[in-house]
Formats: sequence, structure tokens, C-alpha cells
Amino acid sequence: MTESDFEQLPQKGTSAPAAGGRTADDEPVCTIVSNDARIIERCAVIAVGAAVRINQCADPQLLPGDGSGPVLWGSDMAALAENTSRPVDVLVGLEDSEALIWSLASRIPKARVAVLPSASQWLGEYLGLWAMRAGHGHTLALNSTAGGLGTTTLSLLLAHAGTLSGLRSAMIDLDPHSQGAWPLVCAQPPIGIGWEELQQSGGALAAHQLAETLPKLRDTAILTWSRANRTQELEDQLVIRLLAAARQGFDLVVVDAGRAPHPQRLAMNQFIDRNIATASSMTLPASGEVVLCGEQKLRCTPQGFPEILGAVPVLPRISKALERGQLFDSFKSRALRQHLSNLCLIPQVKEQHP
Repeated sequence: MTESDFEQLPQKGTSAPAAGGRTADDEPVCTIVSNDARIIERCAVIAVGAAVRINQCADPQLLPGDGSGPVLWGSDMAALAENTSRPVDVLVGLEDSEALIWSLASRIPKARVAVLPSASQWLGEYLGLWAMRAGHGHTLALNSTAGGLGTTTLSLLLAHAGTLSGLRSAMIDLDPHSQGAWPLVCAQPPIGIGWEELQQSGGALAAHQLAETLPKLRDTAILTWSRANRTQELEDQLVIRLLAAARQGFDLVVVDAGRAPHPQRLAMNQFIDRNIATASSMTLPASGEVVLCGEQKLRCTPQGFPEILGAVPVLPRISKALERGQLFDSFKSRALRQHLSNLCLIPQVKEQHP
């Protein structure tokens, strides 16, 4: 068995598009159900400002049923929304139809109302926030319960396991005390941007730009510090923009959050699908999902303890690969691949049918 033959067990509720499935068509899209040119034009301007593409739908029967994006219903078609099985996210109208759409909203559960132009700013913020959080990428955050457990090592291994499984994968180093992950994986970092460059740019990168400019090692993207002497902390807004772009640009994002609790956990948690604690048998958290690092198994499992997903022991091949600064060489170990597979943290690749 070779490095590329990564064993993957069935996962629970985690899936991702097939590799290479990201195209321009995957940009955030909303739909306006209306034939009123005034409403369509106003909504189009608002959507452009929120960096969301808007499609017009003149027939509610043609609406996609996959819940792929917000569905806005113009006041001229809103009466049809009351008895439809299609999504009704926002009822939109001009001031002359305000009474009508408020009346309909009272009968449609969870329907929001945007009376234009007064609600233009709200609608733009609503679409923009949805677009920011609507990335397809499955995002894991690894939070250490103590120092020296090997959380960065595990983050890199999981990200590369995703790559070997056919996913576009990235490891994002958000450890506040990180000295840079490159020494673990290579002597000379590949060409690409690090946190230093992103700080200077303010993080103003589109999803496709981020995916193209992050350095890749054996096809796994890595965002870390280029140098060990980091001089300033990351701002919340930079972290938010980065994670939003990463979710849209990659199928799997593994965040090395360092020792818990992370000072920016509130900003980060908007984008995290699963928070995983890394621990030893002596540093188990009170609850949550846990991976034991450096141990074969928990010595004893008292009732009430968190869910133990599995263990990643310190295997000789990992130790030797780390000594050489070539961590990804450790995937030659069948035992390591099996340990990672047993954690069931790598999303399955969805089959794409023509």
C-alpha cells in the first residue's frame, strides 16, 4: 500500500464535493422570484454590493429545491409564497406594497421583510453575512488542552490526509503562540503568502485568490507564519475574512487553534463545523469530542467523560519524519493512516454525476 492509498472509513454527516469540483459557478448565489423590474433592479444592486450573484426566477415551480441560497420573493409574486413548499427567506417590496408583504409575512413562518429602499442596508448585510458563512468547506478546529501534545502535527496530518482522500485541503495555523509550522514539514517553505503578508493586505483576498496564493506542500495548502519572530496579533476581522474565504476555496479546512480557550474563539466559531480537543489521559476536558495524542488508548474511561474519537500515538515513523522536518513522509506508515482513518474526521468525497 502506498501513501496515496489513504484508508477512509464511512463518516457521519460530513461530505464534500469531488476534487476539482470548484468552479466559478460555486460563488454565492441568491434568487429573486419576481417579474417587477423595479424590485429586480434594486435587489441586483444590493446583491452586487454584498458580493452575491442574483438570479431572477419568473416561475416559482422552477426554483431549485436544494436550499443553495436565500430566496427573495418580490411583492408581485409574494401571494404564491404562502402556499409553496419552496424556501421563503425574504419578502421584498417597495413602499407602496408594504402593507401587503407585512400581512403575508405574518402567515409565513420565519419569513423576513425588506421594504425598499429603507431596508436596503439591512438586506445587503443579510446577504453579505450569508455569503461570508456559506462556504462549502468542512472546517475542523483542533484545541489543545495542554502544551506539547502535538496539535500542530495532528492538524497537518489531518489536512494532508484530506488531500490524499481527494479533497482540496488547507491547514490554517491560528495558534496564538505559534512559531510557524514549516520546520515540521520542510526545510524551505514553498512559494506563497503567510500571515505576515495577509496582515499587510488586510486579508482582502477572494476565495479563489486565497486558494491560488497559499503555499502548497504535496498539494496541501498551509497558512502559517513564515518566520518565528511574529511581531503582532491577528485582528478579529482578518481572521473572519480569512476563514470565510478558506471555507469557500477549500473542501477541508483544519484549524490549529492552539491551547484552549482561544482568545478569538467567538469570531472563529462562526465558521467551525466541529471543535475537537487534543488531550492526554491526564488533561481530558469535561465534555466534547477528544483525540488522545501520544497514547494508544485511554487507561480508564470513567462515566461522564467526553467522547473519545480515537488516539494518535507517537509512532516511530512520525518521530523520524519530524526529526528530518519531513512530516508528510510519515504517511508511508500504514499504522498512521489507519489511526487517522479511525478518527472519522475526514469528509467523504461526494460523487459527481454528469
